[in-house]
Formats: sequence, C-alpha cells, structure tokens
Amino acid sequence: MANVINVTFLNPTTDQSMEVQVDDSMTATAVLNELISSGFIPDNAAQGGYSLLVKTTQKQISGSQTLAEGGAVSGSPIRVIPATDAGRPS
Repeated sequence: MANVINVTFLNPTTDQSMEVQVDDSMTATAVLNELISSGFIPDNAAQGGYSLLVKTTQKQISGSQTLAEGGAVSGSPIRVIPATDAGRPS
C-alpha cells in the first residue's frame, strides 16, 4: 500500500531544496518529470537524464523504481543526480 511522505529534493547545481509531499509509489521517472515541469531542474535528456539518491539509505533509483524501493520515508533528503557521459569518446 502506498504512503504519502514528506521529502526534500536537493538540486545538484544550485544547492536549492524543495520540500514536497509525494506518494512513495511514484517512480523516479514520474518524480523527475514533475521536478522538470516545475522548473526545479532543467531538462537534460540529451545528456542522459537524471537519477535520484535517497541520502538516508544511499540507494540510487531511476526509471520505474519507486521512492519506496529506494527506502524513502518522511523526512528523507533526496538528491537529484545528473547522468554523465564521462569517458565516452566523442
């Protein structure tokens, strides 16, 4: 059963934070789409997108993984992690 939790998202480039109430059954993709549409983070799909790191559990989630699968509970800080192409030949 899904739970509504209060979490804090942390922006990777601006050090801004956003406290929100979310359903822990939301997928990483759904959360990231909401953060992009609200202007909290820019759309970086061309650079590979983002994943989320639940800081209290140190679990990284992406795609169809849910906040609950990452161990997010009320009070969890969640860092947005930009994907990188480090080491990829151009």
